[in-house]
Formats: sequence, structure tokens, C-alpha cells
Amino acid sequence: MLDNAEIDKVRANLDTWLAAFNAKDLDRMFTLYDAESIYANAGASLMRGVDQIKPWYEHAFQAIAGTLHHKEEAAFIEGNMALLLGAYYFEPPAGVTPPEDAHLTGRVLLAYRRNDAGEWKLLFDIDNTPPDVTPATFA
Repeated sequence: MLDNAEIDKVRANLDTWLAAFNAKDLDRMFTLYDAESIYANAGASLMRGVDQIKPWYEHAFQAIAGTLHHKEEAAFIEGNMALLLGAYYFEPPAGVTPPEDAHLTGRVLLAYRRNDAGEWKLLFDIDNTPPDVTPATFA
């Protein structure tokens, strides 16, 4: 059974992360990360730690346009670890037609760890681009 109060704190971390991402606010975004965080992006090499992940986002933000959405598909929490599984969609800016090969949708597994201060921090971010997630998933 989910601990609703704690999983809601994890969801709040994700909501804050999404707002920071969409605003391209790296400083706010990275207050939400565990120092040992690992990022396994579908289109990039494995990154370990904020020192590797933050510069990747800084570079990626130069090319990213639109709004990132997340739709939760499952949640799990046990002790000081929590998981959120969800679909994502990069909604292009109004009037912009993305290239045919643009990967606008996918699935992401986010793992969080609660620190000694009781804060949930993003520990693992693993995404892929499966065929069953499309913009229609978000309609």
C-alpha cells in the first residue's frame, strides 16, 4: 500500500522539476537532485552525478523548445526509496512543426531517495522511446 503523504512529496518534487525544466531554470532544477544521481537518457551516454548531468542539460536547453509533460503510470514507495513510472511528451511550441525524426514522447522511470532531512531527491532518471507512447496518450 502506498504511503500517500510521502508519495505526494515525491510527486511534488517532480512537479517542481517539470516547472524548472520548462522554465530552463537549472539552479532550481538541480536542488531536486541527489548528489549521487544517475541519468540514463535514451539518446545519450550514462551520466553519473550532478557534475555530469547539469552540463548536459545546460547544452540540451539550447535546443529544447516547447513544454514537457508527464503522465504518471505507476508509483511505488518503500522506506527511503520511491519510484514513479510515467509517459512524457514534449509539446512543441504553437505553430512549430517538429522534424519527422524528433522523439517527442517516451517513458521514464524516476527513482527518488529520501535524505536524512526527510527530503525526496531524484536519484535515477531512466528514459526510453517506446512505440506505445504518442501525443494522443496526452489527449
